Amino acid sequence: MYSSAIAPSSSPSSPSSPSTTIETCRGSLEGYPVSGSSVLGKYSQAAIAVENIDCSRIGRQILERNGTAVDAIIAAAICNGVMNAHSMGIGGGCVMVIYSKQRNKAYSIIG
Repeated sequence: MYSSAIAPSSSPSSPSSPSTTIETCRGSLEGYPVSGSSVLGKYSQAAIAVENIDCSRIGRQILERNGTAVDAIIAAAICNGVMNAHSMGIGGGCVMVIYSKQRNKAYSIIG
């Protein structure tokens, strides 16, 4: 998976890179060290993760242009369907978690 993120700064359109330190993932039921080539990313505003890095960037650009999270994931998913057609199909393959800070609530969409 490739991800693109948006981080707070003086310029709202400047992206940030994920943290590169070795960390431990701590869930409510378990904790485990992050290992291998994966890097644990910590994003304070948003992140888009799809199989193609260019598609992740497209999703990020939608967010930077004041699009919604749903707009961004639809754009990234369409791009991923074109760039990685072998990964898309009848079985679906979309998982979204959208967090509303105003409502302090997370919504999941699995398609």
